[in-house]
Amino acid sequence: TSASSHVGHPASAFAFPLQNSSFVTSASSRRQNCDGVGERWCTTQSISYHKTCLLVSSSDNEHASDPAWNLKVGIVGAGPSGLLLAHRLLQSKLPLAKIDIYESRSDPRDLTKTSVGRAYALGLGVRGRSAIRSVDEQLWSAIKKRGYECERFRLHFNSKFNVKLRDREEGVEPSVLIYQTDLCGALLDELDGRSGGGGGGANVFEVHFNSNIARVDLASSMISVKSDDIEDDTTNNCERGPYDLIVGCDGANSIVRNALQTYSPPSTFSYTQRKLLPGCFKVARAEKMPPLMDPESVGLLLPESKSLGITAFVEPTVEGGAGVLFAGKLSNNTEEGTTSSSADGDDGEEVDNLGSILFPPPDSKEGSRPPLSDLETIKKLITDQFPLLEGTPGMEDMVQQLLSQRTSVADSVKCNIYSSNSDSTATAICGDAAHATGGVSGQGCNSALVDSATLSDCLIQHYQSSNNSTDTVQSAKRAMLHQSVSSYSQKAVPEGHALYDLSFGNDGKTLPIFRNVKAILSNAVDALFGGKFGIGKKSLQALLASSSSPFVDIRREREKYYVEDFPSDEDFRGELEKLYDIE
Repeated sequence: TSASSHVGHPASAFAFPLQNSSFVTSASSRRQNCDGVGERWCTTQSISYHKTCLLVSSSDNEHASDPAWNLKVGIVGAGPSGLLLAHRLLQSKLPLAKIDIYESRSDPRDLTKTSVGRAYALGLGVRGRSAIRSVDEQLWSAIKKRGYECERFRLHFNSKFNVKLRDREEGVEPSVLIYQTDLCGALLDELDGRSGGGGGGANVFEVHFNSNIARVDLASSMISVKSDDIEDDTTNNCERGPYDLIVGCDGANSIVRNALQTYSPPSTFSYTQRKLLPGCFKVARAEKMPPLMDPESVGLLLPESKSLGITAFVEPTVEGGAGVLFAGKLSNNTEEGTTSSSADGDDGEEVDNLGSILFPPPDSKEGSRPPLSDLETIKKLITDQFPLLEGTPGMEDMVQQLLSQRTSVADSVKCNIYSSNSDSTATAICGDAAHATGGVSGQGCNSALVDSATLSDCLIQHYQSSNNSTDTVQSAKRAMLHQSVSSYSQKAVPEGHALYDLSFGNDGKTLPIFRNVKAILSNAVDALFGGKFGIGKKSLQALLASSSSPFVDIRREREKYYVEDFPSDEDFRGELEKLYDIE
């Protein structure tokens, strides 16, 4: 993984003030009622959660006269896509009995719990903005306030020479750089604000933080939440449900995706997942932008020693801060302190030491805190390689953030279908659970948000009540929900596959020599000129960030760069119909 692949999509670390939050916490175990499972109770350690209630009036809901139509929805993952899906469902006027969101981590607004390592910064481009605005402009305004508008990008070859690769375009709305915690916090705060008006109705929406999912059962439509007080104990897990619809917004290591594989008929659902080794990264937050850098421009810094194999990606953030992503390679030498020879002579040991210090094996112990003298030494190693970081306010704290994190390795995921078949609970997967690209394209969050909007549109289109008798409502609901998730798959799978191709190119396959040389030269011209002076075209990264064209169209327009042709719409539809008999 290279930091240059994150243009317009930085990753960093930040925490923000706790606002409008309510926590239910307990230090001891207690008994909790599991909604939807009758009189069954479970013993589990108290789950700390943030609860948001929306009061749904029957006058706003055409289905509400018959509660049998009301939907129970379980969403696994309270990241941007899971929270946006909740917004869309609550706005949709679909008949809702309950929306439960389960998140393994703490509320991102709780400063006492938020982890530096999880607080990535994201670049919201036109796709992400459009998905958020599909709720309303007010939601986008609330999110935009917590980010920083930026479209400038510079490549720094060294401390004295740099090239401007992107600048703000007239008439083009810039990307918004926003920390993941800020984005999720804004979505949560807006849910709070929109539900605080009072009135009659039923509380339908709840987020359960610190809830680790043990199992998703698509036969019984239940979600099992782990009991934290007894390790590896399954007898005391809390069973929640049953749900009419289950949605996995739970990332590259998705439990919901694993359930799809388990409950799908043989030779139907399949996926591939791999670690993007040897690439690795860490993120950190600085109090202010480095004084030697343009405070309004994202910058990619190459090291002074080219053999180092580490790059620094620096972006301006809200309130004048800076986010820094260090990307490198895992060392072949896993023993602490091991170094190897280098072309830089006397500097070789220093170079190797910096790499091994910043990127120890991912399974190394987290949270090491060396003496202050060591911090100063490591700070000097970093600034020697990246002189433009010299004088950065809060540099010592930034070094400590880096040393306190585990080394992160991104995953790629590619699935052939994003929904369940009609024999099990209606289920869909969104975002990285369906199509992870490890940040290579800078479109992971944007495409996940689009997934949530697309799934919502499909539910609104296909879930329509009728005058069925009560005993046939359940079968009608099930059929409509499966039609909804199948329609979502039809729309989202081609986009996910196109994004995967745009991120990884030929994925190890090689073009014929002449076509390969031509492709390399063409990409270089696009990166340097970006269509200026009539030379070249927008670079792929800039195009993905600023264009609203479907990924499939961009992929097909770039057919000359690929060994294999991209399937047609008819090919995709035929394949999905063959898998699940979609009508």
